[in-house]
Amino acid sequence: MQRKAVLLLASLSLALSSAPPGVRAQDQAKPIGANDPRLIFSFAIQPGGKPFRFKVKLKNSGTIAGVSVYRDGQIQAFQYLHSCIEFPDQVDENWGWGDLSQLLDHADLNFDGYQDLELDQVYIPHLGKKVYCVFLWDANTERFVYSQELSGIATNLEAHPENKTLTTREDWMGGAWEESTYRWDGGKLELIEQTSLLGDWGLTPPAGECNFTFTCSCLINGKMVDVLKRPVCTNKEMETLPDCSSSSTSKPQAPSGRTSNRQ
Repeated sequence: MQRKAVLLLASLSLALSSAPPGVRAQDQAKPIGANDPRLIFSFAIQPGGKPFRFKVKLKNSGTIAGVSVYRDGQIQAFQYLHSCIEFPDQVDENWGWGDLSQLLDHADLNFDGYQDLELDQVYIPHLGKKVYCVFLWDANTERFVYSQELSGIATNLEAHPENKTLTTREDWMGGAWEESTYRWDGGKLELIEQTSLLGDWGLTPPAGECNFTFTCSCLINGKMVDVLKRPVCTNKEMETLPDCSSSSTSKPQAPSGRTSNRQ
């Protein structure tokens, strides 16, 4: 979790530094009105169900505060979901928010047949980066429940129902990146594969070493194990990285099937 905190702080730093040189972010921001129709979203949480209505709330400063949830035909929200990070982005018209459609997303993130909610907190267009607060739908209580587990990894989070896995992607300036694959095992989220290209062209490596290292890891006997590690010394090598999934040694073990409370 300490490493994830570092990654998030890096994302926030990039977001705060996105203004042109010499221009303060508060000077260039164009406030979004509280009743702007682009802050309203609608979708059904299960096939054939009536759509819910969602209204993203912004603070006076324009930062993302949370989202109100309404059932079909109701004018009073039955639930309000707060932002989950201390410094969410300030939403404005200038640097990539566009039609604001990326403020709220949804997918079945735990593969239980219900749509779950992803409230964007940090958006960095030039890195294609989105950091979410995640809320899972609980069919028993008929409420969305904050998932600290998913929110802790939710950078460019994507669900893959064909094999019931979740993937995240983290990109940094200079070409470094990291991709992670997770699955649910007895209600617990489990990291099963990770591929990364880490380094910096701006640093001078020790003699005989390269600026970047490409690493493939996977879950073996309950532990993440590096199954491939390769130095990357040139831009051409960055473009011809091996496919980790093609190696039979990098196949993660099957879920243990342990039981746990639903997240």
